[in-house]
Amino acid sequence: MGSQMVSTTPHHSGPWEEGDLSLVKLMSHQRQSSNSKVIASSIVNSTKLKNSTMLRIDRNRSNQSRNNDRDNNSHSTTDINIVNGMITPNLSDGTLQGKERLYDMLRTRNITQVDAQYWETIPKWETVIHNIFQRNTDEKVDTNSNNNNNKEYKPIIHGLETCTQFQLGTSTNPTQRRIAPAGMFNTGTNYLSVLLEYNCQNIHRIQSSLFHNNSKRGHGNEWEVPWGKHTPASYRTNYTKQKKNIKYTFEDVLPIVLIRNPYSWLKSMCRNPYTATWNNMHNTKLPCPHISTSSSKTNNDNATAVTVQYGAGKLHYQSLIHLWNEWYGQYYYANINSTPFPRLIIRFEDIIYFPYEVTKQICTCAGATLGHRVDDTDVINGTFHYVIRSAKVGSAHGKQRNGLIDSWLKYGSANPQNAYSTDEIHTLNKLLDPLLMTTFGYG
Repeated sequence: MGSQMVSTTPHHSGPWEEGDLSLVKLMSHQRQSSNSKVIASSIVNSTKLKNSTMLRIDRNRSNQSRNNDRDNNSHSTTDINIVNGMITPNLSDGTLQGKERLYDMLRTRNITQVDAQYWETIPKWETVIHNIFQRNTDEKVDTNSNNNNNKEYKPIIHGLETCTQFQLGTSTNPTQRRIAPAGMFNTGTNYLSVLLEYNCQNIHRIQSSLFHNNSKRGHGNEWEVPWGKHTPASYRTNYTKQKKNIKYTFEDVLPIVLIRNPYSWLKSMCRNPYTATWNNMHNTKLPCPHISTSSSKTNNDNATAVTVQYGAGKLHYQSLIHLWNEWYGQYYYANINSTPFPRLIIRFEDIIYFPYEVTKQICTCAGATLGHRVDDTDVINGTFHYVIRSAKVGSAHGKQRNGLIDSWLKYGSANPQNAYSTDEIHTLNKLLDPLLMTTFGYG
């Protein structure tokens, strides 16, 4: 019952989708041809070397990633072979240690070389784990191990006890089963949708007379839940976002709700608020998010009030913090305070660092099959399709287009609380729902 820590048995049989050409060099041994191209990083433009060169790099160089890697306490130098600004990470020169999990994913798509400067900034696995799981300060990590990648650390998934309920409720016609993302703005719903479309298939639906094994059309994954992925769960049974008539009911859909560390999410909302508005939101001289602390000059509730325009109408919240509490509370407490309905709540951070493990659990819960589409010729049959390109398109999503490798660096390099003062953290800890925070490893 409740949230569970899901096993993370290593799985390294999946390729990466070509993308983020500014970050990696694709060495495709599967598709060699006379006109094959070497894709190099844009960073190389300023650091490109004409010939293979042995460079001595200070392994204790001062930068944010190095400061965050707590296991790097010694000062040493290592000869690293850099060719045209690119390296092949390996344990012998120390460039692979602590980054094996990410590199294993890259190698499954025959990406063997990476930009040297960029790779240097990527946090080690210990740093990632420390920042995405808020643990007791007394808990230690074995820094002497070269393979901490999959030990002890598991994605947190809430609602697995509702999987049987969903499968039984759709057992009379399993071809109607759908999986669909839901979540607040800035929580990776688009990325999850693409990940599921590539890797999770409703075999009952694909093999039906309606689709005749056409997995591209019959995989059973929807872009969003019928009531709208950003719409609160309270509208689940009385509002349909889609303008066209859908041929399934809300009971046929297993919502996969993405939740994100509120400390990180608040900052993202400041950068890209979508349809949320608040007083002085465009005043760059004011702090965002505005958190009324004991030392704040103003403690007026109106200064933090938020209005969100959903498809179903406008709703008002006391603050962005209250928006996070109330929005996720409707899904989390659904089986306690109202009529139970199947749903999984999954952490945004886990679909970045545990994409295979999370996808497998979702497919199993929905009675689907883990496996990429037959028409997906970019990957070897039977392998997992890792998605590297940004899934966001359109002006509503802002100017940034961060792929998965960017996300690995962006969300794993630092503790989100580092962006707040001590007073702000104290206030946030008092306002944020304590059960949500502890359940999902955020505090």
